[in-house]
Amino acid sequence: MVLAAKHQVAYEERWEALPSVEQPLEQPIRGKRRRRLRVHPMIFLFALAVFIVALTALGINQKIKAIELEYRLQALEADLKLVQREGQQLQLKVEQLQSLSHIDTEARSRLGMVEPQGAKVLVMLDWDDRRSELAAAKTDARAVLAKQGHRLWTAIYQWVGARLPALGTAEAGLLDQ
Repeated sequence: MVLAAKHQVAYEERWEALPSVEQPLEQPIRGKRRRRLRVHPMIFLFALAVFIVALTALGINQKIKAIELEYRLQALEADLKLVQREGQQLQLKVEQLQSLSHIDTEARSRLGMVEPQGAKVLVMLDWDDRRSELAAAKTDARAVLAKQGHRLWTAIYQWVGARLPALGTAEAGLLDQ
């Protein structure tokens, strides 16, 4: 077998015989020989072009998604600012409604409440309080009877209230000093 090489010199083709390379007859086998896969240059260029186009399309797609997410983030931030502003306005309104001046104005206008003219303190004494009897002995007889009558009704009410808890009790008053 003769190896030949093609040389092109000034529009002429010339074939020369190359010296043969002798291979040793026996080579130690250390595994299978790997064959090199040779690809036609046009197929390689086409695959490379497809790969570059795919990478470019992927990059453009990622950039479009990033822009869309940025627009969405800006819209959500605008909504957040709007909600925060609305929350501040509602908090201000709550504070205004809870102010004592507003409560006083509403009580006077809608509920018809007025300031008390004079404060009277009603002191309820126990039935067996001897001091009250001594004090009552010194005052007018009519006043003593009125006080004892009030105490009697109070005692009856307390006795009934203890047996009927659904009635409940309430105390109210204003102390002037």
